[in-house]
Amino acid sequence: MPRYDLPRAAEGPLRLVQLFVNTVDHEHGREWWPTAAALGSWFAENGFPHRRPGRVDLERARELREALQALLRSNNVGGDTRAATAVVNDAARRCGVTLELRDGSGLDLAARASGADAAMALVLVAAFEAMLDGSWPRLKACRNCGWVFFDTSKNRSGSWCSMQICGNRTKTRAYRRRKSAEAA
Repeated sequence: MPRYDLPRAAEGPLRLVQLFVNTVDHEHGREWWPTAAALGSWFAENGFPHRRPGRVDLERARELREALQALLRSNNVGGDTRAATAVVNDAARRCGVTLELRDGSGLDLAARASGADAAMALVLVAAFEAMLDGSWPRLKACRNCGWVFFDTSKNRSGSWCSMQICGNRTKTRAYRRRKSAEAA
């Protein structure tokens, strides 16, 4: 996997979401879960509970990943998230993610699932907790390549995973368009 996310890595539970979503490189067409066995290996490498995932588990994990990617893209550029929201809600129900009262003093998100659904439940719980505590909008998908990064800017205006890579590419393209228009 590309390592340029390290300076912009999310902290705590949001890192789980970032790791989960950054398992596909849309820009270069690379898939880190080409098979169910690869998904199982990825779960094991990242400390997720798992059994041997099957083809259906792989399809569900990819579907959830794409839905979370769409929600994170909307944190950066907006857009319609209804389809992504429906996928995430369906996954939460399937994974048994629930909200529980804790001794009358607060709420806890809990999940009751097994197998690959248990791993996906951890990702969902992390995402929902971030939505509740207000840190979710800081996790964004890059406008250029789609790579998920943690926005550390004071005003939450970060747009690119890396200024040196995607920011530079975007600004260079805009500069060339302006110069080309001036010459014409």
